[in-house]
Amino acid sequence: MTYTFLGKIPCAHTVPKMASSTNGALVICIVALTVVTNALPLLGRLEVVPSSRVKNGQQVRLSWKPRPLEEDWVGLYCPPDRDGPLFLQRWPVPDLATYENGYWSMSVPLYNARTECELRYYSYTELMARSDKITFEGGARAPLQGHLALTGNPTEMRVQWTSGSNDAPVVLYGLDPDSLEGGAVGSTRTYNYTDMCGPPANTSEAFVDPGYLHDALLTGLAPSTKYYYQYGDGSLFSAVTSFITSPEPYTFSMQPFTFITYGDMGLSPAPGASKVAAMVLQEVENGVSFVMHQGDLSYALGHAYIWDAWMSLIEPYSSRAPYMVSIGNHEQDHTMGGANDPSHASGNGFHPWWGNYGDDSGGECGVPFYNRFHMPEQHGYQPWWYSFDYGMAHFAVISTEHNFTRGSIQYQWLESDLEMVDKASTPWLILVGHRPMYSSEEYFGDYVVTLNMQQALEDLFHQYRVDLALWGHYHSYERTCPVYRQVCDPSGTVHVVIGSAGNTLDDVPTFYAPWSEHFDPSFGYGRVTVENSSALLWEYVRSKDASIPDRVWLTH
Repeated sequence: MTYTFLGKIPCAHTVPKMASSTNGALVICIVALTVVTNALPLLGRLEVVPSSRVKNGQQVRLSWKPRPLEEDWVGLYCPPDRDGPLFLQRWPVPDLATYENGYWSMSVPLYNARTECELRYYSYTELMARSDKITFEGGARAPLQGHLALTGNPTEMRVQWTSGSNDAPVVLYGLDPDSLEGGAVGSTRTYNYTDMCGPPANTSEAFVDPGYLHDALLTGLAPSTKYYYQYGDGSLFSAVTSFITSPEPYTFSMQPFTFITYGDMGLSPAPGASKVAAMVLQEVENGVSFVMHQGDLSYALGHAYIWDAWMSLIEPYSSRAPYMVSIGNHEQDHTMGGANDPSHASGNGFHPWWGNYGDDSGGECGVPFYNRFHMPEQHGYQPWWYSFDYGMAHFAVISTEHNFTRGSIQYQWLESDLEMVDKASTPWLILVGHRPMYSSEEYFGDYVVTLNMQQALEDLFHQYRVDLALWGHYHSYERTCPVYRQVCDPSGTVHVVIGSAGNTLDDVPTFYAPWSEHFDPSFGYGRVTVENSSALLWEYVRSKDASIPDRVWLTH
């Protein structure tokens, strides 16, 4: 029996050659979708291994017999009764399938969305086969997506995670992995599609329940000390892992440390996000102190399941080293529904006449970002702008998606924060944001924004001697000389664009800029080592070959 209904499906599925976004979440069109209810014999059974107790983020293998066509694709449905056009993620079969021993096969990663799932094989819009129900290890209650955050106090550490359980969240911790004698009870929150500002984020079709988002603060810790911990609801806990607390600023002010920095990640195969994540995990295992992600995190763009997938991608290292974030245009920017914006920006947010600020968040307007990340509270307006000390460095994190112009609330906060920096105890001053103040890429709209950022903020940077500014937004790598007012100046700030952690790389010309010292349109990340009070090492690590094409020392 065959029947046809009208439904919503990505526009890419309405043409023979299917396009694909980085994360598989695409624009929606209205089309007729044909479902052949007796189609299973056309492909035979869609075999999935494993199909039960799948670990979060595990690769599962699909196999079938007939040769795939160019129009074939596989969709993920959680729960299994989700309507045909409303897949959570899709993969183009011809791009991934291989042939061996009489069977075609492909592997895809699956993430625990706190429900059972099903994979379906389509040819164009015709359903050809479906898998058995897929279950996950730990089920809906499994504590997942653990990530740490600094608070600015070396005796504290914040632990956050996600689960399907609304029971009281608990973190057990201690100095011995076999004896976790300390305990902290946390708080819980969640959000719904009605909390968002616009489509697709505020539609039930694009929404997946995020579960319960838990937040616990560990206090009374010793600085520069390794602690073991696990998190859960009292009956089901994560595996035991560990973190090291931050150093005491004064007592250990000369203790070197290293952190990783990047922006614009999302989900993509090697040498993109998956390779960068694997390399950063190795960095953390080698002793990196924390990670700084300057905006454009998951690229969910209103498609909620992508947050689950991306948070799971970073969890192996975000649960071992603090994961600090700033907000980007793809988390915040919106053009409607401003009353739901948790930052309480006026109207529909920051849309200066000279800017190219649009609806880049897919209607999310910062809601998932705000609910998932809790940054330091002492100074600023977390998670949008805030500051903290770590060892010999002071970090000021700004939002380029909120008003930063002279006289704005954020500008006044930044001026006050920079003025209070004690360079005797934190001689290095590092600023972090998303949209850059300097870039030589030929994007006219973004170039106008850089000029207005220079006009608004550069004198402030120069007055308070900002040493290093870390940015994203452009999907490439670029480093400037110490620059002030577009002239190389030893008293200026070194600007680094490192928006190359995984999303599609930029492919545009650059204009001649005497202040640009290194440009590379490749995937990679930055590594910063604060060696002592007068020497800081910047390194750009390229993921495709693990090389270091750019390395420079900053000195006082």
